[in-house]
Amino acid sequence: MIQEDRRLWKLLLFTIPTFGIYNIYFWYKFTSDLNEINTVDKRIKNYILVLCLSIFTLGIYRWVWFFYLADRLQVTGEHMGMRIKPGPGITLSWRLFGSFLLIGPLVSDYFVIRNMNRLATEYNHQLKKNTKVIQ
Repeated sequence: MIQEDRRLWKLLLFTIPTFGIYNIYFWYKFTSDLNEINTVDKRIKNYILVLCLSIFTLGIYRWVWFFYLADRLQVTGEHMGMRIKPGPGITLSWRLFGSFLLIGPLVSDYFVIRNMNRLATEYNHQLKKNTKVIQ
C-alpha cells in the first residue's frame, strides 16, 4: 500500500530540526512510491541521484526533475482515469516565478503532494478491489 497522507506542513516541520535530512527522505519515498504506482511509463530518478546532479548543475537539474515529477503525476493519473490539475507547466511556473513572492515553491510542493495523495488513494482502492481474499 502506498502512503496517502503526505502533508506539506509535516515536510516543513520535520525538515527544520533534522537539518534537511527529512526533506531528502520525504522526496526519496515520494519518488519510490510514484514509481510503484507508475509501472507503464518511464520511472522517476531517485532523489538522492537528483541531489548529486543538482550539485553539479548548480541546482538547475532539480528544477528539471520537478517538472518531470509533475508530468509523471499527470500521466499516471490519466492512465488511472483521473484528471490531475494543475499540470506540470503551472506547477513549475509557481516554483520559478512564485519564488519572487517567497511562497511559490510551497504552493508548487502543495500541488504535487496533493496530487500524489489523490493517486495513492485511487491506487490503494484499485489494489484492494483487485485483491482476492483466500480463506
